[in-house]
Amino acid sequence: MKAPRITIAGVQSGVGKTTISIGIMGALKRKGYRVQGFKIGPDFIDPSYHTMITGIPSRNLDSWMLKKQRIKELFALAMRNSDIAVIEGVMGLFDGFSGLDDTGSTIQITRLLRIPIILIVDVWGMARSAAAIVLGYKKMAGNIPMAVILNRVGGKTHAQWTIDAIKEITGIQVVGVIPWNQEIKLPERHLGLIPAIETKPTETLNMIVDFISQHVDLDKIIELAKSAPEIPDIQPFKEKEKKVKIAIALDEAFNFYYKDGLETLERLGAEIIPFSPLHDKKLPDNINGLYIGGGFPEMFAKQLEENQSIQTAIKKYAEDEIPILAECGGLMYLTKYIFDFHKRKYKMIGLLDADTIMTKKLHLNYTLAETIRTNPITPKNTKIKGHEFHYSEIINIPYDIKMIYRMKIGEGIANKMDGWLEHSTVASYMHIHLASNIKIPMKFINSSKKFVHS
Repeated sequence: MKAPRITIAGVQSGVGKTTISIGIMGALKRKGYRVQGFKIGPDFIDPSYHTMITGIPSRNLDSWMLKKQRIKELFALAMRNSDIAVIEGVMGLFDGFSGLDDTGSTIQITRLLRIPIILIVDVWGMARSAAAIVLGYKKMAGNIPMAVILNRVGGKTHAQWTIDAIKEITGIQVVGVIPWNQEIKLPERHLGLIPAIETKPTETLNMIVDFISQHVDLDKIIELAKSAPEIPDIQPFKEKEKKVKIAIALDEAFNFYYKDGLETLERLGAEIIPFSPLHDKKLPDNINGLYIGGGFPEMFAKQLEENQSIQTAIKKYAEDEIPILAECGGLMYLTKYIFDFHKRKYKMIGLLDADTIMTKKLHLNYTLAETIRTNPITPKNTKIKGHEFHYSEIINIPYDIKMIYRMKIGEGIANKMDGWLEHSTVASYMHIHLASNIKIPMKFINSSKKFVHS
């Protein structure tokens, strides 16, 4: 399979990867390309902007949560109906799980999938010195094809000096010069960017595409993307007959899901039915399971509190033993109350006899857990890789609750334990990529098959 592809990598975080990636995706779409966006690492928010600008669901490539062969398969499957891939990196090009190797980094995915690199260099306050940075990245990257985009350039002279130095010292081509522009900015809050589903920033995205299109050489970027070698074709996953209906909480408050994870559920026999805890008054009819992912329930706590009918319905389904998977924001929604950043108190479902408070401390980790108790979602004695990303804590926890995950890496809910088991509900701070281990979605589906509608 011929799959033109390019990685947008940064020398560090904060150099403009997301804005430039969005701009290039939009520019390629305007030229008539079917653009498949990807994000390296455990990120739900940046892909929401990729999806909005391309019209095609963006996907994650994560070498901590997914095995190498699985990454290759998912990438190839995603590219079957696309013309070109734009892959946004994570942090700096070589940053990942540790300082000792490339695990979880942009360079690891780039090497695995043999993707040419466009390196984003923020050159504010430097000119010739930028060549030293690029030279170091070139040497560490080895023989991977590379080009450079300069960001926050002060003017024509600044640009020319920097281009000349990079060309002389490294031989690498500069394919974009982005002037400093305060107007090009995406909305942010405590976990980074605000998900596109909330703000729907069409005007801002169009401005970004216009601006980036004017300052990059799109033809050279396409040429570099087309230089990527062919990848093996992958036979489509043989889908099973739809045997269960799993409702997915999907709205402004809950939207943190991996697209490949949801599609894995579908391929294994689940019909995915979205609903909104914010706007719907009842759950979809005849469902067998429920998935409440992460998001920002703290930002919509008042509206969630006011929608008592859906809260009552979810709690009744839980007490009737319908299998429920709740992650991070979903965990918070199942507690009795959420106390927001201003200490205001909002009533939630109350299935879990505890409260949620928002804090100033960021919990950000890859996670590794071992399942120590039989449950409806994950097989016992299974090692699970995921991640946690939140500014909240669960407090007033009873001493006798059942936890199913022992955390080897990560914090969990409390005392290095995660996965609160209540009835047939598993609620955790850990986000699981359902495509990482087929046994997990299969267990969820098989447990859901047993649920009998009352």
